Amino acid sequence: MSSRSPSERLLKQALSWFFLLQSESCTDEDRQRFNHWFCKSEAHQAAYAHAERLWSEVDRLKEAADVPGLREARQWRSKRKSINVVGWAVFFLISSVLMRVGWLEYSAETIIYSTQLGEQHRVTLADGSSIIMNTATRLSVRISPLQRKIMLDTGEAIFNVQHEIWRPFIVNAGALQIRDIGTRFNVHKQQAGPILVTVLEGAVEINGVRLNAGYQQYYSPYADPRTLLRPIDIGQVEAWQHGQLVFRQTRLGRVVAELERYHPIHFVFLDPAIARETLSGTFGTDDLPFFLSSLEKILPVRVKPLPGNKSLLIDWADKKM
Repeated sequence: MSSRSPSERLLKQALSWFFLLQSESCTDEDRQRFNHWFCKSEAHQAAYAHAERLWSEVDRLKEAADVPGLREARQWRSKRKSINVVGWAVFFLISSVLMRVGWLEYSAETIIYSTQLGEQHRVTLADGSSIIMNTATRLSVRISPLQRKIMLDTGEAIFNVQHEIWRPFIVNAGALQIRDIGTRFNVHKQQAGPILVTVLEGAVEINGVRLNAGYQQYYSPYADPRTLLRPIDIGQVEAWQHGQLVFRQTRLGRVVAELERYHPIHFVFLDPAIARETLSGTFGTDDLPFFLSSLEKILPVRVKPLPGNKSLLIDWADKKM
């Protein structure tokens, strides 16, 4: 079935059929005519599916005082009155509201934002929410009357959400759907597949499971997420937006992987055991030379650039390089 949004004409037809089928005055002949219309093309089927979804979603707007006709719509639906002069007036009122909301919903623009290696960027959305994007990040934003959807393709971002009861804020990252509950949270989608979600304030629901402030959830296709929940130092997670990387007894392999996110460089360990060494410290995201000189002071290792200056070799300091 086609996933394209229906035309305004087809959506209006679908809404007319939807309301007629809900009424007590709907006859067997009406149902036969509907079946003929419905089976005529995939476009008709897609339009009717949109009409059904639109009606199911309209309840989310019940807190929005500036949208007329919704109370009448719900009353008309629950009482299922026979279609008469008043019923048709309500029908056209409901149809106009649904058409207006529906057209805004399906015509909402999707905007793509991205950052280059080492770049950070702040985006302020129309609803007052903001997104702080870290290095090498790509995401898309779609804000409509019924929902706010973000698709994080790759990279990392902090989401500062203006909570709205009737319009959810949802971030999709891989197989995860992260829904805000009055929230400020960080999402890091790594290239290899694992995803880190950290709640800085408030709470989120991740695929329906609540995660509270001060906790980080690590998602990997190879591990049980229940075993990868841990309390986190919020300041350490937020440090990147201030141009810093904070490490506390962190394995060197993970440290250099972080640095590779900010610089066009690749680290090579001559001995895999070196990658398991740990270090602590705070380093600037844009100051690679300082990190390299500090590394040789903190650990018994030496760093040497390989031909082409795009890779750095790390070996034990007591060996000849």
